[in-house]
Amino acid sequence: MPGRVVAVPPDATAADRWTAAVALGGQGHYARAATLLRGLIHDPAAPRPVVAHAAVTLGSHLRQLGGHAAARRFDALGLRLATTVLGEPAAVLGEPAAVLGEPAVEVGAPAAEVARADALTGLAADALGAGDLRGARALLARAVDACAAAEAAAEAAAEAVDDPADDPADDPVGDAVDDPAGAGRSAIRIGWVAAELALLGGDAPAASRAADAAVARAARSRSSRHRVKSAIVAGVSRAAARPDTAPEALLELDALAAAALRLGLLPLHWPAALAAADLADRPGVAEAAAAMAAAGVTPARNWADALGLATDAEVACRPPDGPVRPPVRRRYPSGRATRSALPPASHRRPSDVVDHAGNANDRHVNRSSDAPNDTVSDAPRRRHAAARTLSVLYSRSDPIGRRLMGESAWVPGWRRVM
Repeated sequence: MPGRVVAVPPDATAADRWTAAVALGGQGHYARAATLLRGLIHDPAAPRPVVAHAAVTLGSHLRQLGGHAAARRFDALGLRLATTVLGEPAAVLGEPAAVLGEPAVEVGAPAAEVARADALTGLAADALGAGDLRGARALLARAVDACAAAEAAAEAAAEAVDDPADDPADDPVGDAVDDPAGAGRSAIRIGWVAAELALLGGDAPAASRAADAAVARAARSRSSRHRVKSAIVAGVSRAAARPDTAPEALLELDALAAAALRLGLLPLHWPAALAAADLADRPGVAEAAAAMAAAGVTPARNWADALGLATDAEVACRPPDGPVRPPVRRRYPSGRATRSALPPASHRRPSDVVDHAGNANDRHVNRSSDAPNDTVSDAPRRRHAAARTLSVLYSRSDPIGRRLMGESAWVPGWRRVM
């Protein structure tokens, strides 16, 4: 069931504990996920490929909380462990490889290849968050090569073992994948980072192409989280590349934010809500989106079908807390009733200051009473919804995550909402 907290039995294997931590992180239960992941990292009996995946996953969670510098340590650890399992020197880190156990090559090699690709992708994202675009490009290029090697290893393993096809049913926690080795997921993540790198580099068309490639990859995945996030990245990139599509992108981001809430994927809700708020701030975009929704030009999409979700419920194109409506046009009160018990203030300057420079706030006198719910447009409502989600994520994080949320420049300023 979407949003259900994952329970980990006491006798769970290392791989099962890592899978549970991935699902918990997707739901925003960062403290619970960190407990499992740190336990795996310090478990001498855990297979080295699983430990490598655990380190990379912990780095991803820290990065989601805004800790790019803190995440780099664990991405580097995952890369070192993965390259050691593969019997290659960890040249990127400049450290010699150490013998960390003797896992079977047939079993550990594909998973280690994927961990290596994920670690390089994470390091590229860490460099991107630190503003090192050149370093991010170099690391992302190495991640692409590692992902190709992982896919080749996965195909070879699939040909060597004649297993029946996987059950096509969607995973209840939204984190199953279409390939056991996870090489497809690595390619999707590479698409996300490539799109973000292109956006920061000012190449919106390239970002849109990379995001569309991630969407195409995610369509073949059984991970709800990967499909929703790929669609969010694609919507933002498309609006940047083609500003004329901003109203449609606004409706889509609203629908994706609602889908993230329904699926319990809180870490995806607040970015979608904030991206929609930024689009709503553009002149004319919110009005055009409201007109499109009212006229039925852009009908509500059934994201359950579009994203391949295992449900027939339709997610309408609306913000999480209400329907799309055009921004409130503020006008001076003209004798009509207001919500305030006081009479409307005069907008003429007092006679004693008429000859002096007026206060810059004079034109804003008593204007807050004209806007329903004290909002100027839909953008503040979306930002408030994002702040509520961030407040929940704060409560689900450990002290390290909470400190990162308070210090990061990548997590928007917010106040805890009770």
